[in-house]
Amino acid sequence: MLALHITLAALLGTALVFGIIELGLVAYGVSLYTKSYTVEECTLYSCYDEHVHGSAPAITIFMLFSAIWTVLGTVVAAVLPWWYAEKKRVLVTKQMNQGCFAGLIIFYFVTMVFWLASFADIASILDGETSVFDIINAIIAFAVLLWLVFMALFILTILAVCDVLKSEWPGYLSLKETSATTTTPATESQPVPPADAEPKSEAVASE
Repeated sequence: MLALHITLAALLGTALVFGIIELGLVAYGVSLYTKSYTVEECTLYSCYDEHVHGSAPAITIFMLFSAIWTVLGTVVAAVLPWWYAEKKRVLVTKQMNQGCFAGLIIFYFVTMVFWLASFADIASILDGETSVFDIINAIIAFAVLLWLVFMALFILTILAVCDVLKSEWPGYLSLKETSATTTTPATESQPVPPADAEPKSEAVASE
């Protein structure tokens, strides 16, 4: 149980750090593409300067969105289960566990697909070769690492809810049984008759 929690915390922390780094790299790449520059144009009679506004490729915009999505989603995925389980501010029910699991598994799967599509698209543009620009190589490398991290989180979540691994965090609790932290409402206790009380049937018979 503790090993799983440490592993999840380490993977989520790694995803957050890598997501921030990727966000910075992609944002810098987009700024290089979209900056304005001056080009000298010449005709048969004269030359003049023309201002050109660059536009970023669609894949870089998508990766910028993926990086923002990763950073924000990872913060939520890391904080909420721990907040519910450790602080015990909210009663963790089976329904809450199922809801957290659905949110986590969708987030991990979608993010994994985002980064797989991102680095695969860039790799196809480069025909499997490395780029002459170091920033593009770094963007691809961190995209691959993020894909691997979220694939690991996806697999661990599946194993946890299938009761292969044990956890106390909502979203990772086994779906086969109600969470141990879930409490059932207390039933009204029946009054205990005094020790010297006669059974009702005997009292009626004596009359």
